[in-house]
Amino acid sequence: MTVAVLAGAMGFALASTMAWGYAMLDAWNGYGENFQLGYVVGYIDAVTLEKRHDMRVWIPVYNKPDYELWRKRVNDYFADPANAQKPIANGMAAAGKIFQDETFKVLKEMREQDRLSPSPAKSP
Repeated sequence: MTVAVLAGAMGFALASTMAWGYAMLDAWNGYGENFQLGYVVGYIDAVTLEKRHDMRVWIPVYNKPDYELWRKRVNDYFADPANAQKPIANGMAAAGKIFQDETFKVLKEMREQDRLSPSPAKSP
């Protein structure tokens, strides 16, 4: 039991360190797709646990995230040479902003088409 707790804490500490921006584009490209997918999965899991004190940590996670799409969007972010020296966390935040904008767009369209109605339950 203690070993499992320590392993979990070490994994979270490692993910937190990476999420705070110590991993750069060289690591993203250098370790390949498995690293990229593992980073995306770990980052999103860390986000669900974090208290959201850092704005880069707040990313929209609805239902079960499409990890491959997250990975693709981070790669798209780094396709811009201006982002080559930025932390991977910035790429994750940029991908999250795209997801957030898409969600707000869908909600706006639903509202405009009267498909988004108020709850029938009384508010407290």
